Amino acid sequence: MNLLNTPEPVLLTIAGFDPSGGAGIVADLKTFAAHGCYGVAAVTAITVQNTRGVDDVHPVEANVLKECLQALFADTSIRAVKVGMLATRANAAAIHEVLEANPSLPSVLDPLVRSTSGYDLIDAAGLEFVRDNLLRQATVITPNLHEAGALTGLKVQSVEEMKAAAQKLIELGARAVVVTGGHLERPIDVFADGSGLQTFAGDRVKPENIHGAGCTFSSAIAAHLGHGRHLAETIVLAKAYVTEAIKKAYPVGSGRVPLNHFYRTQEASRIAAHAPAIAGPVH
Repeated sequence: MNLLNTPEPVLLTIAGFDPSGGAGIVADLKTFAAHGCYGVAAVTAITVQNTRGVDDVHPVEANVLKECLQALFADTSIRAVKVGMLATRANAAAIHEVLEANPSLPSVLDPLVRSTSGYDLIDAAGLEFVRDNLLRQATVITPNLHEAGALTGLKVQSVEEMKAAAQKLIELGARAVVVTGGHLERPIDVFADGSGLQTFAGDRVKPENIHGAGCTFSSAIAAHLGHGRHLAETIVLAKAYVTEAIKKAYPVGSGRVPLNHFYRTQEASRIAAHAPAIAGPVH
């Protein structure tokens, strides 16, 4: 078989659209491509934002979202799903139906509650639906400190509190949880799957270069799940990818710096450009 024509795993992202390209659907699709996957997408909301923050959110009607999802599943063999911003309870219910109809499909839920600039990304009824229904359907959920607190009602500001929140989410029905600690002085993630707790420590690098870091982390996990890797391995690999994408990030506007999702391709291109030419055969 021609390796150039070998099919790549098809991954679905269900999330909001960020016009600046740093987060949401666009970040997910970039991450999928960077991990050798083909991305398809269903949009839950159009956000009005740039690198400086979110100014408004326009949810997509749930029936339109359902039609998009039905069209994709009718035509495509999807290997994994990443769920991000939901905006409304109706959208959360539509995704619940999809996951219920595909119980063996690996899925990653990034339960977005509020943007870094302080704009709500889901209504109160939607957050309640996520807590009571959606979180138990996902293979793994990836809340940050604020999101873990919103879902559990606990204060989550330290590693010990992250562990308590992760355990509480398991008790609420989540199969596996990664509470991400990117906002801590030293970024530490806490992983729980019902059999115990693990911590994954990292180095704090360029804290201003984190626009879309949570979206990228969750979609990188989905990409590795789509390739058939075990969950604990996907977390380690996703964390390493996000760290390097933060290190290699560059500003595209006057606000927060989005991750550089294609740093590997860029490095390979630079190496190839500086490699000595290989002489052909002499006749």
